Amino acid sequence: MRDILHKTKEILQGRGKRIVIQEHSSDKQCVSNVRKNFLYIAQEVDHQEDVKEPEVHVSKSFDSLNRDEKFIMQVKGTFYINRNRRLVKIAYYHTLKVLLHWKTAVTSPSKSVTMA
Repeated sequence: MRDILHKTKEILQGRGKRIVIQEHSSDKQCVSNVRKNFLYIAQEVDHQEDVKEPEVHVSKSFDSLNRDEKFIMQVKGTFYINRNRRLVKIAYYHTLKVLLHWKTAVTSPSKSVTMA
């Protein structure tokens, strides 16, 4: 079974936008939840500054007792666009979060199988 939810919302009196996509799926092996967030905030500026490299943060964890796996990636940065002869700075923040719950315990093969 697979469920997908999509939401788009304007924030800060129309200066920004938040987009959320959620997916929940279940099969024989695992239950997965995937959440994607995209946040954009626009600000009119007079001059363009040097654009820095985006900040990227990645984390992953695995709980072997509960068989839960978590992966999170976050990207934060800025870019500039010209809109109607005006310079606009766009700040963005993207998040990807993947949560997996494994239904069966994954075990290593017995020694007799690996030695054969």
